[in-house]
Amino acid sequence: MKLTDEQEVIIAPGVAESIVALAVAQVDGVAQIGSKAAPASSGLLGILTKRPSGGGVLILEDDGKLTVDLHLKLYYGYKLQEVAANVRAAVSDALLTQACIDIDRVDITVDGIIFKV
Repeated sequence: MKLTDEQEVIIAPGVAESIVALAVAQVDGVAQIGSKAAPASSGLLGILTKRPSGGGVLILEDDGKLTVDLHLKLYYGYKLQEVAANVRAAVSDALLTQACIDIDRVDITVDGIIFKV
């Protein structure tokens, strides 16, 4: 996309968070993004359609550098370091290819482990 000096593309934070949530949901070992205790961000529609919400995803900007902060629950039996590396790669690739957003880092907090039944 070629832009002149007067043109600017603005991406709403919710769009970028949705891109991140969809990318993270595709990574093996990720059970949940965010927590069930945050229904305001996921809502009834998110529960009924089983689509990942932006809840648990925070995109921060500091001195022109973007950081993605994620809160995840992972499935038992997966190596945490491998899942984290795959999540980081998926997030940075998705934001770069879909929204031309280059991020500085992806911080991941594992809030719990879920056992498959």
